[in-house]
Amino acid sequence: MADRAPLRPGPDSTTDLVLHEGGGSYAWVVPLSLAGAAQSLMVPVMLGAITATVAIVALVIGADAATVARIVLVIAAVEAALAAPLLVRRELTTVRRLRFAPAQAPTRFRTVRAARPGPWQPITQLCGIRLEHRLTEPYPGDQRPATDQLTVRFDLAGDELKWNPPAPTSPQRLHKALTALLGPAGVRVELVAERTVRTRPGHGTGWNGGGSASANSGGFSGGG
Repeated sequence: MADRAPLRPGPDSTTDLVLHEGGGSYAWVVPLSLAGAAQSLMVPVMLGAITATVAIVALVIGADAATVARIVLVIAAVEAALAAPLLVRRELTTVRRLRFAPAQAPTRFRTVRAARPGPWQPITQLCGIRLEHRLTEPYPGDQRPATDQLTVRFDLAGDELKWNPPAPTSPQRLHKALTALLGPAGVRVELVAERTVRTRPGHGTGWNGGGSASANSGGFSGGG
């Protein structure tokens, strides 16, 4: 599978760092709201243990199957209805991309959410970017493959924006691209890699097999 390219040309000679697809105009409000509402349908599934407990209690006290089914449906509907506004709001307020201008040598940036972009800010308000790459390797005899997770932290003048890029985003390529774009503007971009071994069942916590390696180590702490 090809590596994802989060840096893309934006409108009016800008460069976008795409954190999540969509956003940037009022035309996206409806589809993103519908996406949030659709996610709420999964809430009853995630809270299935609560619903199952209520259903079992109802059966124990003598409710018939039809009554239990109605109870389950009502509980699922209430759970979805309560979750829908929260999930819709999350979709509409999530920062979906960072937009930089000019495209090749940025001096300012803005956040882009579902609807219109936010105001332009000087690039100095982006105090640093930290890429944290965690690789978890199998213990001897473990048949499961190694896994990795990439977390990117943006220091926006004291406010932290956290982003987990989807696979298969390469930490090294993303670090190189961000450094090339923002390094000349004085934005520190740090790559920190940590290698650990997966915990063997029944043997407590895992051990750190390789410590961490840092590129451009003058970056900010990022709160983590």
